[in-house]
Amino acid sequence: NPPFLGGLKVRSELGEPYLRRLQKRFPGVNGRADFCSYWFRLAHENLGPTARAGLVGTNSIRDGNTRDASTGYIAANGGTITNAVSSRDWPGDAVVKVSMVNWTKQKVQGTCKLIIGDAVFQRPSIAPHLQLHTDVSDAHPLAVNCAGTSQGVVFGSKLFEIDAAAVQELLDDKHARRFIAGVADATRLFQGRLDVNPHYAIDMRGCDNEGSASQGGKAFAYLKKNVHPYVESKGKTYAGWIERWWQPWRPRRDFFGKLGKRRRIIVCSRHAARPVFVFLSREFIPTESLQLFAFDDDYSFGILQSNLHWAWALAKGTKIKEDTRYTVGVWETFPWPQSPSEDAVALVAGAARSLWDVRARLMRQNQWSIRQLHQAASVAGAHPLKDAQAALDRAVSQAYGVPASQDGLAFLLELNQCIAEDEAEGCQVAGPGLPPGLASDDPRWTSED
Repeated sequence: NPPFLGGLKVRSELGEPYLRRLQKRFPGVNGRADFCSYWFRLAHENLGPTARAGLVGTNSIRDGNTRDASTGYIAANGGTITNAVSSRDWPGDAVVKVSMVNWTKQKVQGTCKLIIGDAVFQRPSIAPHLQLHTDVSDAHPLAVNCAGTSQGVVFGSKLFEIDAAAVQELLDDKHARRFIAGVADATRLFQGRLDVNPHYAIDMRGCDNEGSASQGGKAFAYLKKNVHPYVESKGKTYAGWIERWWQPWRPRRDFFGKLGKRRRIIVCSRHAARPVFVFLSREFIPTESLQLFAFDDDYSFGILQSNLHWAWALAKGTKIKEDTRYTVGVWETFPWPQSPSEDAVALVAGAARSLWDVRARLMRQNQWSIRQLHQAASVAGAHPLKDAQAALDRAVSQAYGVPASQDGLAFLLELNQCIAEDEAEGCQVAGPGLPPGLASDDPRWTSED
């Protein structure tokens, strides 16, 4: 088995000169690919016409850049994966999951063996992602999806956060109080601790220059004393930050600047074991642990919370241990319903509100956080949340027009390709959010809670 090393660690652990030689030798490999992927490529390049090879890699060879450089490269260059283990724990001391791949440099007739967990599947072929579901690696980025989501705010330093005593002092200053805001991170949000254990920070993202920031009284003075020296010390490490040192390193102004008067957005954890999307008040500053979506209507919430969307996220996202990382690649390729009727939109929105109500009732009755609720619903057997989710999924499938006989991922992949073709021909297509022509304030699909 070749050595495992995350792509971002190659430079720090092997050195800049080695990385440059690696990139020169393999110009087609994205620099974020795991180090082990180069051995798959190298082995395939040196195989004879009918020769065989087998390697063990991290299970990241099933996803993203690492897949493209390893199993994807094999499949695209005359190879056939004949046997594979999708993912299993490494038997040694290292805490890592691995995939095992055997392949040959020729096209093969007959069945191939894919092992997932303890089950063995005889397949006519094994796709580069080493899984049973439809391979969506050929999905196209859609121009209509170019906006609408963002990673949360990256402060760059904990020094923007303030303790309880500082909060009270700044709230007493009429010039400073409007710059005090609650901080929402994935852990505390989904554990229900935003209210019982609030964190606060000074938020001057709306100040375009130091002059306007200086009108913030004690809030500005606090940042000048605590944050400015830190940002100044970083120098070239954070290029351009010193010119706007009173703002977070990544304030996401492009995203927030397009929200208009929306009072809430939809968020999920960027690293998640299950689909849990929620509305978040704009009174909070969402951190980089959250993925943000620029929608406040119940229809959009229903589409995002649906198992169709989550299946796409599982297929297109990458992995952090057992969690799925929601990436730009998920969003920019995910196709939205193209011509749902008003009744279909209202049905999705109504099912979304029903799911939200079921969540609220069960959390209140059991004194659960939303994370505890979804964990309780993940065990085998009937559960009210499962029923609500199933009703939402039926409504979303109807809005898309998914045939009962077709796999959901296969349908979405076909829809993605159709939308990409329409865009290339200059045709109008529907993007994320409410379909064009529907009033955003219509109570059939926009609630106020």
